[in-house]
Amino acid sequence: MPLPKETATRSTSAKSRTLSRGVSTFAWLLGLVLTAYLVRRIGAATIAHALERVGARFIWLVAAYAAATAVAAIPWALLLPARARPSWSAVVTSRFAASGLAALLPFFGLGEAGRLLWMPRFAWSSGTAAIVVDRLIYLVAGALFLFAAAGSARSIHALPPQLISGAVVVGLAILGVSGGIALIAARGQLGRAWNRLMATFAPRRRARPPGAWEPSLREMLVGPRRTLLAGLTIHLASRLLFALEIYAGLRLLGLPSGWRVTAIFAAVPIALSVAGTFIPGQLGLQEGVQALVAAALGFGPAAGLTLVLLQRVRQLLFVPLSGVLIAVATRENRGSECSPDHVSLPS
Repeated sequence: MPLPKETATRSTSAKSRTLSRGVSTFAWLLGLVLTAYLVRRIGAATIAHALERVGARFIWLVAAYAAATAVAAIPWALLLPARARPSWSAVVTSRFAASGLAALLPFFGLGEAGRLLWMPRFAWSSGTAAIVVDRLIYLVAGALFLFAAAGSARSIHALPPQLISGAVVVGLAILGVSGGIALIAARGQLGRAWNRLMATFAPRRRARPPGAWEPSLREMLVGPRRTLLAGLTIHLASRLLFALEIYAGLRLLGLPSGWRVTAIFAAVPIALSVAGTFIPGQLGLQEGVQALVAAALGFGPAAGLTLVLLQRVRQLLFVPLSGVLIAVATRENRGSECSPDHVSLPS
């Protein structure tokens, strides 16, 4: 018979899951409504005609995205100790799976836990710590790209000053929050800080003991700087490759595609990944902002909306792939755990 404390904990956990599902469902519905409204407002025929012009050349967007995702997989592996590091094919595969999950889930970074499926269970502590550091570095790279895009926008005098200032503010906020989290984690206090935060905003939630991954997290942050700098450099390179997808889309749609314009459009999803984090894939939100940016640049709102819809079509290819990859990895993990040759090392 469960104790009263255990019953209360289960009840709180069930309520938390119900609330999470409710938020996710609401966010999806909101995104779909916003997208449908924009398509109707701008004109479905105009958008369909632009998409038809792209045709088989759409493969260039797929190639750019695949290259960017593969490069973005590397920093996580560099952060892992050698004994815990999966094969490079598993590293890249796990990155594609996590990216697919990220397009479906609200809030930044929730899909990253899927990468642990490509690691032996004894290494999950190191893998979790590496995910946290990798996402912090990724955020910093995004902030630096935002600053570059804001400079590009200022140089062509096309966008409203409020948008440019907003991009700078978001970039500074990203740096501030990332730096604060890194500083707390480097002191080994991230678990305690999280519990204090939860006690403030969710007082009924039970405090969790420090995670087994916190020592690994601290070691990664206070260890050799060259690994962190290498990760930041690689993530900046991946940002440029993601911008190449935008460049390809602009070219395919017959729009001006200079590096300044490309940087401006590529910066929008970076800013919205933070500002609109509760909406999965920024559905509807990204469409609306890109339409506003395109209109401000003189391309017309249909151009911005069509550019985002090209990326949504690409997502339709890669999101199902992530589901297949995760299903295969889960099955292989179960098989290895049942195998008599499987050895589980202590964490």
